[in-house]
Amino acid sequence: MGEVIVEVDSATRTHGTVEVLGPTSLRLAPGEARAVVGPNGSGKSTLLRLVAGKDAPTSGRVEVLGLPAVEARRRRRADVALLLGGLAAYPDLTVAEHLRLVSSAWAGRHRGPGVDEALADAELTRVRDQLPGELSSGESQMFALVTTLYRPSRLVLLDEPEQRLDARWRAAARRMVARAADAGRTVLVATHDPDLRADLARRGGEVELAAPGAR
Repeated sequence: MGEVIVEVDSATRTHGTVEVLGPTSLRLAPGEARAVVGPNGSGKSTLLRLVAGKDAPTSGRVEVLGLPAVEARRRRRADVALLLGGLAAYPDLTVAEHLRLVSSAWAGRHRGPGVDEALADAELTRVRDQLPGELSSGESQMFALVTTLYRPSRLVLLDEPEQRLDARWRAAARRMVARAADAGRTVLVATHDPDLRADLARRGGEVELAAPGAR
């Protein structure tokens, strides 16, 4: 058996008496991409939080890079890039300066592209010298996505990266996610975007979660 990046075995998550994620299993090998799909309330964000090690499963098992996900969050932090909600940004650094900071922080592992190329791919060249607080909601989302993908990692976790994006930026976001997968990174994305879902399904399939009332 080859290396496994993510292994989820019959994992559940319960808040109080409410089951927010029914028994779910998946396995991701290096370079695989997968979409997590389902209606609101089916547990898509919860599954990503379990894989990210931000929450522990109520039952079952979640491992990342051979470790329990909660432990991997501490010991293998450099190998996991995640966007689960907004980006924690420095208010006094420009968009371009954030990417330069990422490049500098990961200098031993970062292989490019350059800051200007990455911003052009994200269609953010126009706002490269603006501060995070000066961005529109769509610009903020693309800024969060490009910053997340700019740092090197073996695993990428994205929770609805298409939110607040118009058609043009959704297409750019799909290209950026595809490029991460093409580079050999393992990618797990919760999404409602039918085009992104189709792209990821062609690459590695999908995990479809049931609506709360169907469990």
